[in-house]
Amino acid sequence: MKTATKTVAVSLLALSLFAQPALAATANAGDLSIADQRNSALNYLHDALQKNSFHYTVGWPSVALYAAGESVTASKWSNADGTNGVTYRDSEVRRNVNLSDATTDFESTLLGLLAANQNPRAFGKKDFVQAVLSSQRPDGKFADTIYGDGEDLLNAHIYGILALYSAGVAIPNADKARDYLLSKQHADGGFNWSAGTGSNPDTTAFALIAMKALGLDAANPSVQKALTYLKNIQNPSGGFSNEATDNPDSAATVLEALISYGIDPKSYSKNGRDLFSFLKSFRTDNGGFAYTLGGDANAMTTQSVVMAYSDLLNNKTVFQKLHDENAVKSATWTPAFPDLPFSHPYYADDIKLANLGVMVGHTDGTYGTKEPVTREQFAKILVSGAHLDDEVGAPTQQFSDVDVNGWANPYIAVALKHKLVYGTSTTTYNPLGEITGAEVMAILVRMLGPQYDQDAQSRPKTNWYDGYVSIAKEHNLLYPNFNVDKPATRAEVGYSFVRLYDDQLKTR
Repeated sequence: MKTATKTVAVSLLALSLFAQPALAATANAGDLSIADQRNSALNYLHDALQKNSFHYTVGWPSVALYAAGESVTASKWSNADGTNGVTYRDSEVRRNVNLSDATTDFESTLLGLLAANQNPRAFGKKDFVQAVLSSQRPDGKFADTIYGDGEDLLNAHIYGILALYSAGVAIPNADKARDYLLSKQHADGGFNWSAGTGSNPDTTAFALIAMKALGLDAANPSVQKALTYLKNIQNPSGGFSNEATDNPDSAATVLEALISYGIDPKSYSKNGRDLFSFLKSFRTDNGGFAYTLGGDANAMTTQSVVMAYSDLLNNKTVFQKLHDENAVKSATWTPAFPDLPFSHPYYADDIKLANLGVMVGHTDGTYGTKEPVTREQFAKILVSGAHLDDEVGAPTQQFSDVDVNGWANPYIAVALKHKLVYGTSTTTYNPLGEITGAEVMAILVRMLGPQYDQDAQSRPKTNWYDGYVSIAKEHNLLYPNFNVDKPATRAEVGYSFVRLYDDQLKTR
């Protein structure tokens, strides 16, 4: 199994902004009101996003726009042909573009979809809610990848809490999720996105918002420690620094944390300068906000300020706003595939493979849960499931019954190369033949490693598959009502494939 993509940009962490009570909604920063600054920043953000034909709008940008009362599908945020960030992201998701196995990819996209008023359980034939749910580890942490492995990244955990909260979905094992988060609080009261590094204001503020979502009030000792940490590290400029840079992203994130707990942001000041005067000093002539003092405006920093100021005006964090809206709406969301309902006994397994791009539905929109899997289809599933898609290319000419120009040929070639499948003879493959339960288990055992293949072949047997089935049973790979001779369905293959992933995680 491939090593998970664990790209973590601190800039993404800084983009996460939150909300507030009424106390600062009328606050002015110099001669411009909060509303004036927010609205001019929105105009700048519109022009910046339009330069890319609004392609990259779904995600944190759509969360900021939602907070400001804008809809990313409205004509203002769409192209002349009607396309917008939603249509573009849907195309990407269906092709698994800009969507790795990193949990943060699914969490940020989930938040963006909620803000764009999309069904996150069926977007691009993927279920972003289930992806986050399935990533949770036994200790309560939302893992670094949607396989459920990785415990290095605290932001993956925090994003998971806020994404599910925003979706109006109950956070499973909430006590464990809370305890895991609090266990990562440093002695100085702060947090950081990665283990073994010092505290920073962005992650600490983000952790505070997650604590609030988990029900911890301002009197909680951990909340108090985090708030005290932020007060102690505020700069004389009135702002906050991330990686030694005084910047608006950090200040806006802290502002959101304070507001979420009903704390007057003006109570956090140094040398007579507060967060409002600090943020205004980074405002540029075109209405945007620069990351560095005196620099040019950029979209990421501007959307951070848009989100923070919008929440000031709304008297509610964007996460709270989304939560209130989706607490009821979430019950109306429909599944990605009509023949794979949420109630299906293998739903979590099969949708995980769809989320990973290993299994795809049919052109008629169905998953084909009860359909037998053919040998050519299984070759594709194996190659994608083993993350060997990059090797797909030259076709094989070994088999007379495999069309050299057929869609499955390159996948069969890669599966053969890695000895995951074999022909039915030296010159035939039987691509349209239905794969049996015994064949499925033999192949999955081979995927466990060559030592298991050798073990299976060396065990006493009456039938060629006995050793493979025995090992598969030991590793909990057998699907319910397993039958060695009966063709395996797509749903059954999904069930066993996910358990192969689970087994590999245990041995890593």
